[in-house]
Amino acid sequence: MLSRSASLVTVALLQVGCYNYLPLRRSTLVPSSYLAVTLTESGSEELALYLGPNALVVRGRYLSATERGLALSVESVESRRGDLAHWAGETVVVPGEFVRQVEQRTVSPSKTVLLAGAAVAGFVIASQAFGPASGGALGGGGGSGPPPH
Repeated sequence: MLSRSASLVTVALLQVGCYNYLPLRRSTLVPSSYLAVTLTESGSEELALYLGPNALVVRGRYLSATERGLALSVESVESRRGDLAHWAGETVVVPGEFVRQVEQRTVSPSKTVLLAGAAVAGFVIASQAFGPASGGALGGGGGSGPPPH
């Protein structure tokens, strides 16, 4: 039971994973890649009407490159103050002259293994502290003992 639960926790953590953002050249962009596009100062000002004031980083799925710029399905916009605004996948085109840097999100094996190891260790410690008896059935069995007073 313990090893099965630990395996389930590990698999769940691997699905979530931990990520790094790595610089990317536009020539290697693949549709549906998750990107973080850092805007220039002028890009932040020019796109304020669409992205909100002081936008710094636009995160989302890459859709395509158009003659106007990079088309993204936006998931979030981070402001220069560090505020994060969540979006629902609206499409925004970011003109190339407003892009300072493009980074692609990739799974970080070392961070994921570290997180999974910590979770499994926590699970083992909790299971030893509380023992297997804490997972018993609910309800009060129908024994024939005397009624409570």
